Amino acid sequence: MPFSSAERPEHDTSSVGGPVKRRRVSWDLLRVAFVSLVLLFHGTYLAREWHPELVARPFVFPYQIGASLLLVVSGYFAAVSLRKGDVVRWWVGRMARMLPAFLVGVLGTSLFLRLCAPPGWYAPTLGDVWANLAMLWNWKPQSYTYVDAAYWTIPLQLLWFTAIFALWRWRRAHGDGTARTLWLVLFVELFLLPIRLHLQSEAFRTLYDGFGLYRVHLFAAGIGVHLWSRRRIHGVHAVLLLGACTFAHLCQTRQVSWTVGVALGIAAICAAALGPDWDRFLPRWVARLFEWTAGITYAIYLVHQSIGYVVMRRLQDHGVGATGQLLALTAVAIGLGWLLTVLVERPAHRALMRGFDRLRPVS
Repeated sequence: MPFSSAERPEHDTSSVGGPVKRRRVSWDLLRVAFVSLVLLFHGTYLAREWHPELVARPFVFPYQIGASLLLVVSGYFAAVSLRKGDVVRWWVGRMARMLPAFLVGVLGTSLFLRLCAPPGWYAPTLGDVWANLAMLWNWKPQSYTYVDAAYWTIPLQLLWFTAIFALWRWRRAHGDGTARTLWLVLFVELFLLPIRLHLQSEAFRTLYDGFGLYRVHLFAAGIGVHLWSRRRIHGVHAVLLLGACTFAHLCQTRQVSWTVGVALGIAAICAAALGPDWDRFLPRWVARLFEWTAGITYAIYLVHQSIGYVVMRRLQDHGVGATGQLLALTAVAIGLGWLLTVLVERPAHRALMRGFDRLRPVS
């Protein structure tokens, strides 16, 4: 996951008692930065696009790049964590980390909207709730409404984690072809894109979008960065691969500014993966703050948008200006994200993995 406490970006350092694990500040900083870009895009740009009655923002960040970069990070850490142990347990762990928090996020957001949404605003029906729990939006967006539009990344990650699980088991039997597979994935995505755009076939669109091909290049970029950091591909190969992923993003979004932002973010991810940790540039208390925030970013992502818009509108009704609304959205997202993490995400993951380990002991 790009923003879940499931990932523990660490490196070994020496101590008197032997090697110990320490989190890398660079990854914490990137995860917090990328989820902050999501909040900026949703809070300053999309908020008024969807609800023009909200007062003008003090500034506007109209670049949809935060969620895309979180998907790159997700691909990177999927590859990092997969090589450490049992592939079956790895896949179960990803599902156990993501799904409980997502299910509670859908139910909690739906209830909040039903109770608190202003008159005329969207309030989910029972059918909407079931459709969101089943993650049907990418398959039939004309039929199924998002309870929270930020959820679009969740089924993509689940599908891609499952694809990696299958490919890893195939790799064990047939040898390493990871880089070739990434190039094949990019070729398929770009080869099918003109058909997706021009064929006007709803069946084809359903399959292309439903299986997440329109953003699979981001996950491939993260895996490519990992291969480069492990010296499994050389620098020129890595640059060509990441350049192809960036080109695919331009083809899919047709937004130059968004693509430039994603390219800069990928460069920062490469710096974090290949270079030294950035802890030397930050005081320890700042690093601890980033570490704490990074641990709840998945839950922040799940609860910030729809709930945040209602909070902003209700505050506006009581005379709070745009800056206060943005601060409130951030505070509510962090507060609810922390609660969802400590009450649902982490305990559910621990309980489910204990149950899995009892059923399937790891030798």
